[in-house]
Amino acid sequence: MAEYVVFCVIRSLSELLVYEARHIPELRGRIEVIQMKLRQLQSILEIADARQEVDEGIRNWIAETREVAYDIEDLLLVVLSSSSPSSSTSRRKYSLFREATSLHSLEPKIQLIEAKVSALESDLRVRNIRPRHRGSPNPIARRRQQQRRTYSHFVEDDLVGLDDHVEQLVSRLVNEDSDQVVSITGMGGIGKTTLAKRIYHHHDVREHFHAFAWACVSQQGQPDDVLQRILNKLEPEKRKAISNMRIDDLVEELIHVQRRKRCLIVLDDVWDMDAWDVVFKPVFGNRQASRQVNIKVLLTTRNKEIARYIDLDAPCYLYEQRHLDQEESWELLKKKVSRNLSFAGISLDRKPSSSRSVEEHEYSSGFEDEDAILSRAESFHSCFSDEEDELVSRIHSLSSEDTLQDLRNQMDIERLGKEMVAQCGGLPLAIVVLGGLLMTKSTISEWRTVHQNFNSYLRRGRTYRENGRVHEVLALSYHDLPYQLKPCFLHLGNFPEDSKIPTRKLYQLWLAEGFISHESEEEESIMDVAERFLGELVQRCMVQVRVDEATGRFKSCRLHDLTRELCLVKGKEENFLKKIPLRYEPEPLSTPSPSSIAPSISKTRRLSIAVDCDFDTYFPPRKEMLEYRKENLEHVRSALFFSRLSNRKNLQLALDFVCSELKLLRVLDLERFDFGDKLCKGIGDLLHLRYLSLRGCQLNKLPSSIGNLKYLQTLDLRVPFLVCMTIPNVIWKLTHLKHLYLPPSHECTSKLQLNSLSKLEIMKNFDTRVSDYRDLTKLTKLQKLAAILTLEIDHLAALFNHLKMDSLHIRESSFRIRYDFQSDKELTVLRELVGSAHLQKLDLIGIINRLPEHCHFGRGLTKLTLRSSKLKEDPMTTLEKLPNLHTLTLRKNAFVGNAMCCSSQGFPCLTILELQGLTDLEIWRIEEGAMPNLYCLKIDECIKLRMVPEGIRFIASLRELVIVNMLDAFKSRVQKVQEEGGEDTHIVGHIPSITIADTNRSYMKKLETQLSGKSYYGLFQSFSPLLVPKDWQKS
Repeated sequence: MAEYVVFCVIRSLSELLVYEARHIPELRGRIEVIQMKLRQLQSILEIADARQEVDEGIRNWIAETREVAYDIEDLLLVVLSSSSPSSSTSRRKYSLFREATSLHSLEPKIQLIEAKVSALESDLRVRNIRPRHRGSPNPIARRRQQQRRTYSHFVEDDLVGLDDHVEQLVSRLVNEDSDQVVSITGMGGIGKTTLAKRIYHHHDVREHFHAFAWACVSQQGQPDDVLQRILNKLEPEKRKAISNMRIDDLVEELIHVQRRKRCLIVLDDVWDMDAWDVVFKPVFGNRQASRQVNIKVLLTTRNKEIARYIDLDAPCYLYEQRHLDQEESWELLKKKVSRNLSFAGISLDRKPSSSRSVEEHEYSSGFEDEDAILSRAESFHSCFSDEEDELVSRIHSLSSEDTLQDLRNQMDIERLGKEMVAQCGGLPLAIVVLGGLLMTKSTISEWRTVHQNFNSYLRRGRTYRENGRVHEVLALSYHDLPYQLKPCFLHLGNFPEDSKIPTRKLYQLWLAEGFISHESEEEESIMDVAERFLGELVQRCMVQVRVDEATGRFKSCRLHDLTRELCLVKGKEENFLKKIPLRYEPEPLSTPSPSSIAPSISKTRRLSIAVDCDFDTYFPPRKEMLEYRKENLEHVRSALFFSRLSNRKNLQLALDFVCSELKLLRVLDLERFDFGDKLCKGIGDLLHLRYLSLRGCQLNKLPSSIGNLKYLQTLDLRVPFLVCMTIPNVIWKLTHLKHLYLPPSHECTSKLQLNSLSKLEIMKNFDTRVSDYRDLTKLTKLQKLAAILTLEIDHLAALFNHLKMDSLHIRESSFRIRYDFQSDKELTVLRELVGSAHLQKLDLIGIINRLPEHCHFGRGLTKLTLRSSKLKEDPMTTLEKLPNLHTLTLRKNAFVGNAMCCSSQGFPCLTILELQGLTDLEIWRIEEGAMPNLYCLKIDECIKLRMVPEGIRFIASLRELVIVNMLDAFKSRVQKVQEEGGEDTHIVGHIPSITIADTNRSYMKKLETQLSGKSYYGLFQSFSPLLVPKDWQKS
């Protein structure tokens, strides 16, 4: 952890020299010297970090180094404040800043810092540590990276105790009458991929099947990409043609292939049902038809529900990987370390190691697959055995003193190894991590040191009756993390228990805290770096994630209870995080000795504040406690407030305290609170803020002092939709902004100028009624855009042409457009819009004479909403051919015809369908095979529709049916299903959740009366769960 702090300070000093040197020329040389010495300390920390668990002196030195680095950063912020032109407004009466009226007054602090850095550098506690050259690679890190990048053609020969299981699973695959799919499930690191590769290269499997394909799906795998890689392996001669195929053509090609060849396809690391639904569901059809398919699928997944889901379409055998027993655990550890010990003349094997079989060499040489990179190292097993009594008898039969000593060493190593591995509870992941620590140890003394270190986790952990083994393994995993990942992991402790943490917000917080480096920004975006960091934590089984079905990227994450406990305990040990109130602080696993606590450990750097019913009793601190707390709180870098209340609490007093006392804040998270009419202008005094979120807050006006926050990177102003926020025209001053979330409804006394935000990567709720659309053309680094467009057709065309030219920069775009597309020119612009490669979500409000042909729609479109379109032709004919459409909403007479049809194989990825206010719709036909993945169907105010479509009974995936504002005759057919059964039992009886509701019963009565024969003009004002601005509702 300390290494990360030093790293961040070095980077901050570099930024100071680049951006602020003109204000502090007299300090430049001294800053460069401090920076050079910190780099030296960082090199020492890289080695010292691994030794701190066995050396209390080193542990204290690391803590002291961390605090000195923080002190340097404090001083750095003071320098920036004293040199800032706007700093005169931010000088208040508080201890840290009252001496910062001139650089001269900082001289004693600077001298003290220089003395502390020199003392740490020459400290006797680290005198024997030789820093590794920064340019030389870490051999252990390199080896771990190689382990993560495994390939289908490489077959580990270290499988333990699973030979019978291999034969059983092979038998199921080669038996024509057996299951079509075999799913290997288990927690991460338990050996799923190792087992799958052994089966993949098994002799019987190679004899039985004609074609083979291995595809690693992973978290970010896209179904079309997965299918392309599969077909490239099944038909390598058609690689060029396959690269140009669309998803439906790829599926059709797979169907043709399996008619000619028996195929085995391995899907490794499957996280969700997406790949199955898009790639294999159309191939297998249903359980009965799947028996005729010439494909067997072997998949690995952590989620048993995926296997159960697949079993609905094709017979799927669920194999759950077990933990290792004690003997197998030792065999695994022995295999991991035996090669390293052999170089030192120590052998743990009684017999010569057997070489790999001829079959393995034969098959491994012919299946190199550069596309099948696996995302994690699973487990590594051993196939050797050991009998301790054999070793003892050999000792008695030998006379050479050297040989006797070698065998005694061997016995000692076995004893130490078995004692350590016994604590791993048969978890291969823990054994592999332990093996990684032992791989570099080749002497008895080094093994004893590791043994002592490993046992320290037991002594410091809880007792065995309280998950002691899990805690020690997790603690070992934590200390094995690269230094860049440790703060990312500890930061998760900020969030309340069982929180689903939005990943994008998490990435932005990491960026603001300085956990993510800008160094690789040219190769990948900051968000990509953050997702890679989170992926590393996921691979190490320390974080659980939810994957977005539409994009394949992480959507949210959470911590297991035990992992979270470790996170909080380590955060407290590292002085990383403080919970308020104290009842949310973790209980220590044990009482640390006073000597193990650094003198300055009381300084608090991060606050996670729970807003409970008694919030006013503990925050802000009471007057009698203020002076005691001030020295502790003035160093706070981050303050995250989490409401545990159902209503929005007024937090104005708390915010006033924060603005006056926590001047070093980089992160301020205030979501779902009440600040009345206007935010206090003191917010502009937090000059060092990088992240400010007011999402979900009750707030009508933003103060102009917000323009003082020149270092701000993320600004989230997404207040509730019904709140129209007034924003002063000062956002353009925030030139470091990377992520800007404007309110859904906002206004500005003049045009809200945004064209100076040249670093902006994400823009949400850009509104052309408030800002000039031409500002978008100046945002050259924009990657994600969500905009509300109300423009003339020429301006729309100009904007889309620009976005099309910059498509290499913009990855995702979402638009809500109010316009009537009627003329040929307007329809041409619409065709250009829907064809944008980066378009993901589209909401069209207004008349559309006809939809563009399906071939004009971009493949990335996942969500489409049509309102008041008054389409005369059935839109389903076009929209059902969109390959990646997940959500479709038709509202307020989007279609004015009386008949609609969803044909077989249409809407292959659709999961949510909402029909609202289609008042002319009378007949809706759904053919068998349509919408095979539909999960939720909502029918609202389609008052001429007499019954649910017959074809709904074919949609096995449908789990939720919502019926709102429908006539009694329609509802009664469904309501009877919930009681005694009735007319539509055979149609909707398989749906687990059926909801029937009226949003306005008196309105529906009036509607039914007028439908009896009188005019009902003007009554069909749609009720939309997604509110839109009032002037949009007039059409």
